[in-house]
Amino acid sequence: MEYKEIKKQNWEKIIEEVIIGIVLFIGLVSLLYSWIDSLFGVIVGIPILTFLGVLVSFLVVYMIRVFDKG
Repeated sequence: MEYKEIKKQNWEKIIEEVIIGIVLFIGLVSLLYSWIDSLFGVIVGIPILTFLGVLVSFLVVYMIRVFDKG
């Protein structure tokens, strides 16, 4: 039996990247808050956490897009 690779549509790739970005953002904000609070003993503001979460999530999704062969 011959295997044929199914090519993804652009909208499928976009939805996939958005879901990855949202999950990363939520996880990173929780992780960063816990990590910064326990390491430095400082309560970090929501805007800083949001900015760091968005920045790291964007970079990870961008790297996935750059190195994705499909």
